[in-house]
Amino acid sequence: MPLYKAKGIVLGSKPFEETGKLVHLFTREHGKMKLIAKGSRRPGSRFGGRLEPMNYCEVLAAAGRNMDILSQIETIESFQQVRDDPATLNMGLYLVGIVGAATEFGQKNPELFKLLLMSLDKLKKKEGRDRVERFFELNFLKVEGIYKPNADPKMMISDHVNRDVAAWRV
Repeated sequence: MPLYKAKGIVLGSKPFEETGKLVHLFTREHGKMKLIAKGSRRPGSRFGGRLEPMNYCEVLAAAGRNMDILSQIETIESFQQVRDDPATLNMGLYLVGIVGAATEFGQKNPELFKLLLMSLDKLKKKEGRDRVERFFELNFLKVEGIYKPNADPKMMISDHVNRDVAAWRV
């Protein structure tokens, strides 16, 4: 099993088998990835809270037949300032949710990765949720090649991902 490193943003995770998690990570190098973090739900796991959505981290993973196995994870930026305020947390999860819904596994999109990281950083610096939301939505549409002037960004994104993203934004 060859090992590889990647830097990415955690999009989310869900339970896997008895003590593991299935982690979705969005990276510049590999696009959206699915990794198994064995034992990550055990108390005292070496992964700890590093598998939370929005964490920007560096991972060491082993290539598997069907899914890759997470060996190590180091947090580069946790965006704790975003998590501390419920409104900015909701906005951060909205951004991560859109990227997760709009991308396929293995689909590389370095521009979208850069946009997500930049938008989370703007939230961290308290540049205003509405401003960050508008910045992300318009640039998302441009990166995806579906931007139309004077069209409602949420409506266009919803059509693109086949889900009502307006409902995600509380």
